[in-house]
Amino acid sequence: MTNNNAQVTTTFHALAKLIEQSAHLGVGALESLMGSYPQVLQGLAKLASAGIPLSICNSCEIPPPCWMPKPLCDVISLGRPGDKASLCFVITNCSMSVRKVTAFTSTKISGLSFSATEVDLGPMERGEIDVSYLIPAGSPVGKRIELLMWVRGCRLHFLRWKIVVGGIGANTCYEVDVKDCPDLIHHWYDHFYCPRPCLEDRGTRG
Repeated sequence: MTNNNAQVTTTFHALAKLIEQSAHLGVGALESLMGSYPQVLQGLAKLASAGIPLSICNSCEIPPPCWMPKPLCDVISLGRPGDKASLCFVITNCSMSVRKVTAFTSTKISGLSFSATEVDLGPMERGEIDVSYLIPAGSPVGKRIELLMWVRGCRLHFLRWKIVVGGIGANTCYEVDVKDCPDLIHHWYDHFYCPRPCLEDRGTRG
């Protein structure tokens, strides 16, 4: 019984490998192969009845399209009332063009300051933009402030910066690596995207 299960599993993995290469074989060739080996289908049925998962890919999730903003890491800073929380964007222009990179926030808030709002980078050059937030003196302990930060260059990047007011001070300086690179690869999943506007953009009827 164990040998039968091992044989079925081997057959299934061979089929999975062929499916992965179906783009090269062609759909017609794969269908012909399936028609010639009906025992493969029987093997799959045995696997399913034995409770063995039939997933043939490690991750079938399609990534976001290349034109969507690219997420950076989330940042959490801890500071006392009156402290300054800060982060530093270390931006690398990994293209062969001169690039103007800007940093900004779409969150309406006071107390936020930038060392510079933009930086000019030559091919493969690196630059820094420091951002700091002054925690108001009267802020209660436990208060949370979330800022949505953006970096725009060749690509549009975004970061969620959460600042937590605490009773003790902490290291509030955080360095964020931003690799601003063009997407030069034509991905297979690019063909799966189509424009689907939000409800307010569709002209919904009441």
